[in-house]
Amino acid sequence: MADGSHRITTLLPVDAETALPRFEARARAIGFACARIGGRLRVTLSGGTATVGPAPGGTALAVTAEDGPHLQMLRDYLTEELQAAGLRPLWQGPPGDGWPASHARTRVVAVQRLSPAYRRVILAGADLARFGAGGLHFRLLLGPPGADWPRTDGNGVTQWPGGAAAWHKPVYTIRHLDLTLPEPQLAFDVFLHAGGRVTDWTAALRPGTDVALAGPGGDRGPRPAFWHGLVGDETALPVIARHLALLPADARGAALIVVPDRADIQPLAAPPGLALRWLLRAEGATPLAALAELSIPETGRAVFFAAEQAEAQAARQALLARGLAKSEFTAAGYWNAATAAGET
Repeated sequence: MADGSHRITTLLPVDAETALPRFEARARAIGFACARIGGRLRVTLSGGTATVGPAPGGTALAVTAEDGPHLQMLRDYLTEELQAAGLRPLWQGPPGDGWPASHARTRVVAVQRLSPAYRRVILAGADLARFGAGGLHFRLLLGPPGADWPRTDGNGVTQWPGGAAAWHKPVYTIRHLDLTLPEPQLAFDVFLHAGGRVTDWTAALRPGTDVALAGPGGDRGPRPAFWHGLVGDETALPVIARHLALLPADARGAALIVVPDRADIQPLAAPPGLALRWLLRAEGATPLAALAELSIPETGRAVFFAAEQAEAQAARQALLARGLAKSEFTAAGYWNAATAAGET
């Protein structure tokens, strides 16, 4: 639970009658839950809440987070949103020490080739101790050549050397996390493809290299359900592996994973009542075709689909057409075929 040390406030020079409807419209458009309480707007964010209401001289915005890293992420996110609306918030609250609280310092321990299409990177660092809670994902922080690490300014907002757009910040899944070691270790797997920035980065990576991460965040595991259907492409293998490992022993369902070739099949732990099938891209398999094959029960169900963005959009429509409520499935786009910019 958040306490006073995980709270920041600001006064915005705009009247509440104008600000509250705009805040609510923007929050709902993104998908955040909103509630009006006593003339104030409460928005539930990832890892915290924002409360907006009238105040002398304008509109008060208070942000409360579950911990320091989430407070940093929310401060940075809301600053960007407000600046896009022509507002420059001056935050009151803990400013941090210059190193963003949402970032983690690590170093490379090992780089391993798992199969023709996958490479594993193992990192170590004291900051990884917090990665046991708060989400299954993180962002790699890859800056322009010669750039220093990001730092916070006097307003507590993260500043990116060379500009934020110059940094590549792809999302990855925590494949393994060992908190029993004197220095915690984290492993993540990279799907290799020609021309991929992270593919090239891992090819040159050596033990001892300093690496910065942001997180953890995002998906926290499987939805509660009796039956689970998991379908994904090559980029989704790590997150499906984590979901399978987190399912209760009595879970039922099926997992269908598309990989390039037979040599890329990995041993995965899964409940005995869940059928795991590997489908080969080399034989024409696709995630959408796999989803169409999935036999989904009428009740007690949760479906997870992850692949290319257009495929994820098609999967959403297909699942809705099959009668699933939005609360019964996730369809995530992990990369974009047009730009090939996303990597997981």
